[in-house]
Amino acid sequence: MAPETSHPTVLVTGATGLLGREIVKKFHDYGSNWNVVGTGLSRSSPPTFVLDLTDTDQVAQFIRTTMPSIVIHSAAERRPDFAAKNPEKVVELNVMVTKFLAELTAEMGIPFIYISTDYVFDGTCPPYEPYDEPNPTNLYGITKRNGELESLKHNKKSLIFRVPIKSLPALNLCSNLCRYGEVEKTSESAINALVDITLNVNRETEVEIDNWQIRYPTNTQDIGRVLRDLADLILSGKKEVPSILHFSATQKYTKYEICQLLGELLGVPTTHLKKVDTVIKANSKVIRPHDCCLSNKRLMELGIDSSTVDFVTWWKKYLLPARR
Repeated sequence: MAPETSHPTVLVTGATGLLGREIVKKFHDYGSNWNVVGTGLSRSSPPTFVLDLTDTDQVAQFIRTTMPSIVIHSAAERRPDFAAKNPEKVVELNVMVTKFLAELTAEMGIPFIYISTDYVFDGTCPPYEPYDEPNPTNLYGITKRNGELESLKHNKKSLIFRVPIKSLPALNLCSNLCRYGEVEKTSESAINALVDITLNVNRETEVEIDNWQIRYPTNTQDIGRVLRDLADLILSGKKEVPSILHFSATQKYTKYEICQLLGELLGVPTTHLKKVDTVIKANSKVIRPHDCCLSNKRLMELGIDSSTVDFVTWWKKYLLPARR
C-alpha cells in the first residue's frame, strides 16, 4: 500500500478516469512531499490498485491498511443520460458509496474531499456561490447533491468541491462539455469528439449543434493543482477551509462556438454545422441547466491559485497538431 514514510498519503478514487489521472499526477509533481495511492475498477494497472467501491468490506480493509492522510473521492457516474436510464446503479455509486466512504473516513478521523458538480444548480441565476441553494434539474444532479449531503452529514471534515461536469462523448445535441485534458481515448472528452464533428469525418451534409447551453471548459490539470493546494492547506491547519468550494474556468462557450473555434484552428470549413439557439431536449428525461457558472470567489479568499490555462492555447499545443 502506501510507503512507510513521514510524508502524508492521499488516496484518490477513480484514479483511472480523466480527472482522477490528473489529480494523481499533480500530487506526484510534489515529488517526495506526498505519497499517492490511486484506485480504480476499469483500466487499472500498477501502481493503481483495483478496488470495487461497492464492496464495502474490501474498501474498509483497503483504507484501514493504507491509512491515508486525506481521501479525494473522484469516482462517480457522470453521464446524465445513463443516470436517467439506470437510476439504481447511479444512486449506488454516487450516493451510497459516498455515504460509506464519509462514514469510514470520519471513523478514522480522515478529511474527505468529495468531487461534485455544477449540475446541482438549475442554471437560472449564475454565477453560483457555494452557499447558494442547489436545485438540480435531472437525476444525475440529484444524486450528486445527495452525495454532498451524505458527505456533510457523516464526516465533519468533509469538503464538497464543485467543478464543471465531466465532458462526455458529443454524439448528440445535449451532451455535456465542461471538462477536458489529456485523454487515453477520444470518448473520454466531448471536446475531443467535437474535433471529429468539426472535421466532418462522417461526411454529413448537416449537423445540428447546440448554441443554447453555456459551458465553461475547465482543464483537469488545473483542477488537480487546486485539489493538491487545498489538501496542503487542510493538513497544515493554517486556515479554516469552508465545507463547500467552487472552481471553474471563466472562459465561456456554447458547443457551436467551440466547433467554430476548432474550425479556425484546424483550417477547415464548418458550413456543415447548423447552430440551434433554442432549448434542446434530445432526451425528455434529462433537463440540462442553461448556465451553471461557478464563482471562484471563496477559493481565492483562501489564497488558492484559481488561474486556468487558456482554452485555445492548450488545444493548439496538445491536440490539434496531431490532427493535421
